[in-house]
Amino acid sequence: MLIQFTPSGGSAATLGDDANKYQVVIEQLGGSSVVQNEPLYGANNPVLFARGNVGGELVFTSAKTYADYKTTFTQFKTEYGRLNQKGSLVITEDTVTVTLANVICKGVQRIWDAQRTGAHMGIRYTFAITTIA
Repeated sequence: MLIQFTPSGGSAATLGDDANKYQVVIEQLGGSSVVQNEPLYGANNPVLFARGNVGGELVFTSAKTYADYKTTFTQFKTEYGRLNQKGSLVITEDTVTVTLANVICKGVQRIWDAQRTGAHMGIRYTFAITTIA
């Protein structure tokens, strides 16, 4: 799996790539829409109206081993700088490509992996999403 983020007006950054020693796990990918629920006089059931405003979240973790413990902090600082950035995400799994336009990076968390050496670090990303193509 390959996940690339391109901030508006910026260059593509690889956030996860199984082929290059990143371990990528998508934890959540989904959305919802606003639905208006109105009772009707004399009716047994209310009527539902789709009001749009489709959106959701993509949450994934990307982990790898770095040269040393110090480098993990340098890398986290870089990833933390992505907060509030708008752009697009492209997820490629084998022959399937999913493009998420108009995303916003809303969360970056350092995930510690106690089972490995101090040079192993995971980052959990949370992106607000709208359209999926």
